[in-house]
Amino acid sequence: MDLNNRLKELNNLPEDQAVKARIYEHIHHKKRHGLPLWKESVLLLTIAMITLFLILIPQNSSPPQTADQSIQAIYKHFGGKEGKFLARSSSLYISIKKVEDTIVYSFFEDFTQYVEKADGKLGSYIADVVVVKGHREERYQISDTGMLNVDTGQFFVGNSDMYDKVFQTLYSVETIPWIFILPLIVIAVNIFSTYYYKRLNLQGSKPSKHVWWVLVFGLVIISSVFAWATWVGPLYKPLMITFTLLYGIIFWNFIIRDVQTYAIYKIETIKISIISAILILIIMLY
Repeated sequence: MDLNNRLKELNNLPEDQAVKARIYEHIHHKKRHGLPLWKESVLLLTIAMITLFLILIPQNSSPPQTADQSIQAIYKHFGGKEGKFLARSSSLYISIKKVEDTIVYSFFEDFTQYVEKADGKLGSYIADVVVVKGHREERYQISDTGMLNVDTGQFFVGNSDMYDKVFQTLYSVETIPWIFILPLIVIAVNIFSTYYYKRLNLQGSKPSKHVWWVLVFGLVIISSVFAWATWVGPLYKPLMITFTLLYGIIFWNFIIRDVQTYAIYKIETIKISIISAILILIIMLY
């Protein structure tokens, strides 16, 4: 007897209602002990508020200066506002990039060739820069008209070709294509799951359509976070990755409450894993 005939024979066997009732009761008994959605939302919001609080804590002052004047690293933050310095001395913050250009390093090694101006004003296009020398940090705001030493208040006029090259290097932002690809990937995985469910005739037992507002809400929150990091201030990447993983776990836990078959459980788990992995990749590259 081939496999198809054996499966048909198995489907024709009488159902054991007592066993079905025990399984049904066991599933719903476990669901009642799960964390309610409103509690999960409160937990997610609490984590977000703690993250925001840690980000907004003022940075410690720089250690005392040492005799070592060599530059160890330079970090930049695209965009800026005069009097509001946002750069950090670490690429572990969203929108903070480590500069590798040798021209920029040479520029910050020596300012003697640039004219200092007492009442100089920054232009409209500003980038924040942190120069790490030894065990201390120097903070600068560089614009199209000149550069301000945030720590000392010195202003240097930008009137050379080298200055223009340095400014163009620092006042630049790398577009991350993953940010634009993310919505397409979300649509693609949902189209695939819909096709899969129709193929296996699982339309009636799919997770509730109302669950997708959770996904949309999460993506809106994450988009807002990236907008904050771009226009308000950098956010710490490890905390953002933790936040993304927490969101994926909560969303996964909410999804599996409605699934009735292993096939749906597998597809929904893959979808959440793909979306969470892409969000983490965007955070790491941003």
